[in-house]
Amino acid sequence: MDSVKTKGIFAGLFPVPKFLAMPAVGIDISDDSIRFVELKNSKEGKILSKFGEQKIPSGLVLNGEIQNVEKLSEELKKIKEENDIESIRASLPEEKVYLFQTHIPEDAKEDQIRSIIEFKLEEHVPLSPKESVFDYEIINKQDSEKHTDVSVAVYPKNTITKYTTAFREAGMIPLSFEIEAQAISRAVIREGDDGTYMIVSFGKMRTGLAIVSDGVLTFTSTLEVEEEGLSKAIMQYLSVSETEVARIKNEEGLIGSKDNKELFSALLSVAETLKDGIDKHYRYWKTRVDEKGNRVKPIEKIILCGGNSNLRGLPEFLSGALKIPVEHGNVWANAFSFDDFIPEMNRFQSLSYATAIGLALRDSN
Repeated sequence: MDSVKTKGIFAGLFPVPKFLAMPAVGIDISDDSIRFVELKNSKEGKILSKFGEQKIPSGLVLNGEIQNVEKLSEELKKIKEENDIESIRASLPEEKVYLFQTHIPEDAKEDQIRSIIEFKLEEHVPLSPKESVFDYEIINKQDSEKHTDVSVAVYPKNTITKYTTAFREAGMIPLSFEIEAQAISRAVIREGDDGTYMIVSFGKMRTGLAIVSDGVLTFTSTLEVEEEGLSKAIMQYLSVSETEVARIKNEEGLIGSKDNKELFSALLSVAETLKDGIDKHYRYWKTRVDEKGNRVKPIEKIILCGGNSNLRGLPEFLSGALKIPVEHGNVWANAFSFDDFIPEMNRFQSLSYATAIGLALRDSN
């Protein structure tokens, strides 16, 4: 099976003038912060040239949906002016995306594909073509088949409009939008790897789960985990600062906290909830079949990223409970080797920047 990639999700919405065909900054907006990353090519290969994080006021973004475009734009403008940012590639929230796969005639021309998919939209998503914005990837072409398979991502037009407006009013030029999980997969799965992986982004405000197979994003979901429960538990039982909370999560976690039974129980409760959510989708995937009744490719391993994935002992706990390999993602897998370049960002930080790094890799790869 040959995988054939298009120019990228939602990139076609923003035709790029030749003078702007340069590396863009990857920007990841979450409910509580904005992170950005720029990668540049150098004599040594790709290098991390710019990165940062800015906290945003509570309520500007809720579950990925922009609540106040004007205020968010003001926050983005601060980042632009302080870091000399012009062109950007941004992520879109997984909570708002609809994913489905469908067939198109094998002889369909490129200018016909969008019309064919648009005609099928209402069969698969609760949005009319007028209310939606979509893009697609051609995922395989098989000589034995009379059709071509495509993976389609659909967003409410209102969501796209809000993000576009926020960036443009801040003076930034959006070159493309992309599903958060797709950007993460570009960072943590090596280019050309056709395996099947579950990616779990265990963040401070929300937890996203995605399955990538043959290099194509196939499934996304948001898990109901009280992510802030980790920090709350540590602060409640130890009465420490936010900085100390991060150290305890990273250096002690599920292992070092065993001497404090109440704290260990609280941390374990959050980890158990995460495990249960992962297990539900892992079992679903194991029973999934394609249209011919064949089992889909099994998940080979679970890749963790996101700030809360730094909880010490979490990969071992999940692997032992789920009976599948679990590891932290190497967000620099497609950027550089540590033999060639050592970034200023440490490993704990890097897992929080997986989305922004994946977005920045669109230009450097």
